[in-house]
Amino acid sequence: MATKPVTRLTEQDYLDLDRAAEYKSEFVGGEMYAMSGGTMRHASLGGNTYAHFKTLLKGSRCTAFNSDVRVRAKNGEYFYPDVTVVCGPPQTHSDSKDICTNPALIVEVLSPSTAAYDRGLKFQLYRTIQTLKDYLMIHCDAPYMEHYSRQADDSWVLREYHGETARLPLPNLECELSLGEIYEGGMELPG
Repeated sequence: MATKPVTRLTEQDYLDLDRAAEYKSEFVGGEMYAMSGGTMRHASLGGNTYAHFKTLLKGSRCTAFNSDVRVRAKNGEYFYPDVTVVCGPPQTHSDSKDICTNPALIVEVLSPSTAAYDRGLKFQLYRTIQTLKDYLMIHCDAPYMEHYSRQADDSWVLREYHGETARLPLPNLECELSLGEIYEGGMELPG
């Protein structure tokens, strides 16, 4: 039986389609992947994290962005992280106004349908971004965060934080996250 070949998109094809679309899509391996809608809990955790970073980073050289910012990995893959932090002036791809290429920290709120992808291929592709120093995964089912930090030898170290009283230090950003503030009001929502 003959199979129909998969037509791969170019980066420019993807960008043209995504910019014109009503909904956001990510781009990996020449294919677009529509982003599904999240739960109320997911939205709350992402929003709380963004707001917490906006407060923590006020007056610093770093800026937090919500999930509307598109991030480009080294080989032309594109993602919309839940939160992106850039330190110093934001750098863009090809003088665009909507493609960030220098994130210092990326946050993904894990959902059951995306957790394996966020930990696997997506994190592998994020690691190609040389400015990325921290990758934070926030769990939706309990106050629990996984924090990966890039070391001087380019390896990554995992530290885990549990419970609403936990505090997650981020030396690269010169700040500390409070799990209690991230999870405030979120666990009561449908998730």
